[in-house]
Amino acid sequence: MLVRSATAQDATGIVALNKAANPYGDWYRNPFEKLGKTRYEDLTPLERFLHGGFWMDLSLCRRHLHEYQRRGFPVLVAEDKGRIVGECEVWLDEEPEPFGRYAEVEMIISGRPPNPEVERELLARVAERVRKMGYAAVDISYHSGRESVLATMGFERLWDTRTFEADAKAVTKPEEEFETRYLTGGYGDLRGLLLLNHHEPAGWRYETLTARWPAAELAALRDGQEVVELAVETGDLGFSVLAGRRDWLDPAVSEIDVWMKPSDFEKAKTVRAAFGIAAEVARRLRTKRITAYAPPSAAKVLHELGFTGGEKEDLWLRWRF
Repeated sequence: MLVRSATAQDATGIVALNKAANPYGDWYRNPFEKLGKTRYEDLTPLERFLHGGFWMDLSLCRRHLHEYQRRGFPVLVAEDKGRIVGECEVWLDEEPEPFGRYAEVEMIISGRPPNPEVERELLARVAERVRKMGYAAVDISYHSGRESVLATMGFERLWDTRTFEADAKAVTKPEEEFETRYLTGGYGDLRGLLLLNHHEPAGWRYETLTARWPAAELAALRDGQEVVELAVETGDLGFSVLAGRRDWLDPAVSEIDVWMKPSDFEKAKTVRAAFGIAAEVARRLRTKRITAYAPPSAAKVLHELGFTGGEKEDLWLRWRF
């Protein structure tokens, strides 16, 4: 087995690998509702994306590969007898503590069922590369990895993101008066703030939620959603909210991300105000359901506001060298 940097010619093999792992089994105009069953060839790039990401469409995958190469870390592929059997993508970023400067495995795939040997080899090659680049660790978000692989490689938990849901009408309206201003449309406005939703790296989350990642633009992802980017001020509290309404869900759901000063996120009163106001922003997007993401320390506050859930772990892990 050979692990190497991917080229544009590998996009076909990467798409084939991901298509074979299609979590919906068949192809649909709307896979979430399993409506409009059809042939893969008859789907638009956006409809293919909805089945599992940019890797489900050749044109999107090619642009995706190019952007990773341009931003400093090539996509890696595992090749066996001329066939792509695994792929791994690493996102380089820097955020407030506890994350700091990091290299995170944003995606790893080795077919269905997953092949632990392939994934272990990909992760080992990632570690070699990032160590040479001066990084002291490799990170991975648990939902993108495999327990059987990670448990043997020294990964330790760093962060835990929980998912909470609520009927929009059921969330307590904020008591605080607050003012908002639109962000200028760049991730730079959010640097220095801690993203409480850490399923993914902050920069990656921002670019994909707002459809500014070039492959997302190519897929016309923004046409299927509405996004609001706000800086919020209330009293001496300041934070930012990104709220996105997913129109392809029925009923439509708003996802809300809260970005806070690192010193604020353990303060229950501050967290309550932030998520209460964020829910109000989501209501203005005219949705009946709201999904919010936060560490388990915020669960009590979110439940008091009217959210449910938060029981399932979704870990961010770090393998220190």
